[in-house]
Amino acid sequence: MLITYVWSYPKMMTNNEYTASIEYYGEPKVYLLEQDHVCDEDCFEDQYEDEDEMATWYEFDSYQDFTDTTAIYPEDQALEYVALGLASEAGEFAGKIKKMIRDGNHDQDAMIAELGDVLWYVAQAASTLGVHLSDVAIDNVAKLKSRQERDTLKGDGDDR
Repeated sequence: MLITYVWSYPKMMTNNEYTASIEYYGEPKVYLLEQDHVCDEDCFEDQYEDEDEMATWYEFDSYQDFTDTTAIYPEDQALEYVALGLASEAGEFAGKIKKMIRDGNHDQDAMIAELGDVLWYVAQAASTLGVHLSDVAIDNVAKLKSRQERDTLKGDGDDR
């Protein structure tokens, strides 16, 4: 008999409401499912890898939770505000790259600071949409793995 761990996270609150991290994103809940399965000793390695991966994804949610404590913008225009901020900060990062090309040198600390601002806006966009940042990352990894397996990383369009 194999015991499989199933991870489940509570849904986050919407409208930029903030409560303490444990209440907002909650601790992962582990449910045990019993399955009839013959398994050798190596069978559990994937579970350990999955648990480590889940811990990594949970860090995204902790960061997202923190960004909610620093978010100040009108809730009735949250998505518009966040989208414009994201575009603006991505543009500032691109401007640093442009200057690197033009001047032949770059300010890595300034680039990292702009990427941090981009990340803040991505986290807030996820909050505004009512999703976990980790779910955005997990979905993106799954999409990229699928494209990689199908050898469609290159090309155009969302439906590759």
